[in-house]
Amino acid sequence: MRVWIYSRLSNDDDCEMNSLLNQQDICRTFAERQGYRIMGQSSDDNASGMNFSRRGLDELTAVVDAGRLDAVLVKDLSRLGRHRTQTALFIDYLRERGVRVISVTEGLDTASDEDDLVIGVRGLMNDYYAKDIGKKIRSGYRQKQREGIVITPPFGYWKDRNTNTVKLHPEAAETVRMIYSLYLQGFGQKEIARRLNDLGRKTPAQLRAEQCGREVRAAYKTRDNRYLWTYTSIKNVLTEESYTGVLINHRSETQDGKAKRLEQAEWYRHENFFPVIVEPDVWKLAQQRLKEQARPANGNRSKHRYAGLLRCQECGNVFVPMIRYWNGKRRVEYVCKGYHRSGKSYCSSHRIHEETLDAMVWEYLRAVRDSHVKEQKKLVKLQKMWTLRKPFLDAHISILKKKVADLEYELDSLMIEQIRSGRPSN
Repeated sequence: MRVWIYSRLSNDDDCEMNSLLNQQDICRTFAERQGYRIMGQSSDDNASGMNFSRRGLDELTAVVDAGRLDAVLVKDLSRLGRHRTQTALFIDYLRERGVRVISVTEGLDTASDEDDLVIGVRGLMNDYYAKDIGKKIRSGYRQKQREGIVITPPFGYWKDRNTNTVKLHPEAAETVRMIYSLYLQGFGQKEIARRLNDLGRKTPAQLRAEQCGREVRAAYKTRDNRYLWTYTSIKNVLTEESYTGVLINHRSETQDGKAKRLEQAEWYRHENFFPVIVEPDVWKLAQQRLKEQARPANGNRSKHRYAGLLRCQECGNVFVPMIRYWNGKRRVEYVCKGYHRSGKSYCSSHRIHEETLDAMVWEYLRAVRDSHVKEQKKLVKLQKMWTLRKPFLDAHISILKKKVADLEYELDSLMIEQIRSGRPSN
């Protein structure tokens, strides 16, 4: 029997008892004793059993779809998955392709009808275990939030993993002070970003990449791959209250995979937690100015018909509508958001007038209309042609039907004659 060994290790498993190597050794020994032929193996490290989007499972399903397996060996069914419904669906998927699952340590085989009840009970137990572990983890994390936990400190700080304390990052802290100083002097967020880029100040993404040795998430960069300050990154610094020394935890909760923003009364505030970079009075002045300059949240989509529909082919940003006045006339044009906020170092100047878009849309609609009219005329012509030919075709069909009936009658007569004469029919 051709078998595949699958193993999985999650972050809450006993690494000694359930190590990937241990699981594979158990399955390999079992296969050798039974005389099975091992076609290959795959594994998933630090992967939750509640999630079935796993690289190891993808490798397994590719071999199953190719028809090269008879069975899958796992140490126990919880290695395959802990989500009861998803695990049952995956087992059904394997059954439909003639592949069974054998749980080595539990002595279960999905090809055996007697094991179905035990497999169902095991699925319930694994599902309950995963949910119970999830509740305990969330409860423990919530308690740490109450006590004041920092996983990744904001820009301007760094966490000493040896002492587990948060300290100032001198270069980043100086950049934060520059941002607040420039903003309260009257400079806009876009202008502040331009000045920081001209000075070559390191961005949050750049410092994070230097500390981690790799880019943690996608970052704004120039066309020559230099990190770039943007309007958004400046605003994130200006709204971060941590610079006043306050740690705020539990701002949101995840329920059924969806993040829910919580009211401020439910937040966990820890005063005098961080070293102060910006004095509270300065931060409050910045918040007041941000509030005064905030635009009404009615959205551009309701006012400009092409908002959100155009995207720059060069940098991938959307085009944003801008109102321009020229010779006393008002007009709307759409410009690349990347160029508008970050300048020519990020993207080229791309813009298109709303009147041009209107003309293009009307031209397309006219072409569609003309094509529809043309096809409609063809259809009417075909209908007229078939209407004229219908009487002749009906008469021809009647003649053919009569010929078929005559032939059937003649065939029946010949069969009856042969039966009466006792001669075998050819």
